[in-house]
Amino acid sequence: MNLVSLMDIFTILVFFLLVNSSDVQQQGGDKLRLPEARIEKPLEQTLVILVDEDAIAVQGRKIVDINDALMNSDESTIKPLVEELRYLAERAAAVKGPVDERPITLMADRTIEFSLLKKIMASASLAEYTELSLAVISKGKDSD
Repeated sequence: MNLVSLMDIFTILVFFLLVNSSDVQQQGGDKLRLPEARIEKPLEQTLVILVDEDAIAVQGRKIVDINDALMNSDESTIKPLVEELRYLAERAAAVKGPVDERPITLMADRTIEFSLLKKIMASASLAEYTELSLAVISKGKDSD
């Protein structure tokens, strides 16, 4: 058995994984403009809710249009978002076991209305995601 070719494959695989892994992934694209703020601690890898001017997406998968989410203004949550987050929580619990804290990151365009952000946060809370982080662009330590 020739081990040289097997070692070549593993070497290529290791380099591929090193190049394609990063600390923080920018998922928003060109349409998303994040607000600026001072950052206390770096962003951890968590479940990401992306909100732009057109839709709400979870982990890059479109869940609901913005117009549909705003249409039911008397409701305090967004039902399709709650269902998706509960589904993802059940899948994670099946793999990792029950978790006390479920972190989630909200990446929202700076022009999104606060009433919509409030609905999204209430939906995440209803789906038992207890630790919410807001993604922002770092201003730097010297600027206020």
